[in-house]
Amino acid sequence: MKEYKRCIVPFLIGTVLSVSLGLTIWIGFFFVFIPIGLSISIGFFLSIRYKSPDLGRKISLSIISLVFLVFLGIMQRENMQIEETVIYLAYFISTGIFTRVLIHYAIAKVFGPLIWGRGYCGWACYTAALLEWLPIKENKPIPKKYTYIRIPVLIVSILIPFILIQSGYDYMTRHIDSSITSFIESKKFDQFIWFLTGYILYYIIGIILAFVFRKRRAFCKIFCPVSLIMKLPTRLSLIKMRPTGNKCIKCGKCNEVCPMDVDVRKYIENGKKVLSTECIACRNCANICPVKAVV
Repeated sequence: MKEYKRCIVPFLIGTVLSVSLGLTIWIGFFFVFIPIGLSISIGFFLSIRYKSPDLGRKISLSIISLVFLVFLGIMQRENMQIEETVIYLAYFISTGIFTRVLIHYAIAKVFGPLIWGRGYCGWACYTAALLEWLPIKENKPIPKKYTYIRIPVLIVSILIPFILIQSGYDYMTRHIDSSITSFIESKKFDQFIWFLTGYILYYIIGIILAFVFRKRRAFCKIFCPVSLIMKLPTRLSLIKMRPTGNKCIKCGKCNEVCPMDVDVRKYIENGKKVLSTECIACRNCANICPVKAVV
């Protein structure tokens, strides 16, 4: 019963964020954080109810991806990828206007991880939403040398918007009316192309890597630049997978189902919290452990 009570927590967090931000900044946040919180709560419940390592989480990812892709992407012409975030960050530095894209980034990928680690990666990532449903049964570990590819990808992702700005591209004027302090949406077609191109590119790369390395989350380990940004706050996160006190029987099932190649067994066997910044709080290890040694 205690496990089921935890299921309501994401919904409560989503509701608090929706009310506090929706009433003060943008009413649309009611259609963002409440659905996200509710989806994660449903995912938690299904994972516990059906003893599945990842069924509930996959359903949660799918529902949340619709919020990002349909409501924010298609309807609101927003792009949650790092390139646009860098542009808005530059705009914030020059004007002091904190846009809703930056609010998303701050909550999901900068300050939020101080509380729930990389839970966004495990339960709300729109790229992973597609990858998790790929017909790949293997979960082969990714050689560490390939994980460093994320570093140049992050550098390029940050450089692209700065190069565009320096070249005179007026991306910001297509989104911001500088004569007023409120953020307004532009219906410029090129913004939608930017959004669409970025998502399709990520999906193509993600699918290719998944089949080449026989691992659904290969993209996250090899190519995702956002994962690097989240690593530092995740190291300090309050919520981590931890031992319950039940004796580990060393079956290794937790390591087998971990999508991020974390040596969960080593941490739990030694009575320690899972400190790896690769952990995405997916709870696959807790759901599959036969003796409930990890939670």
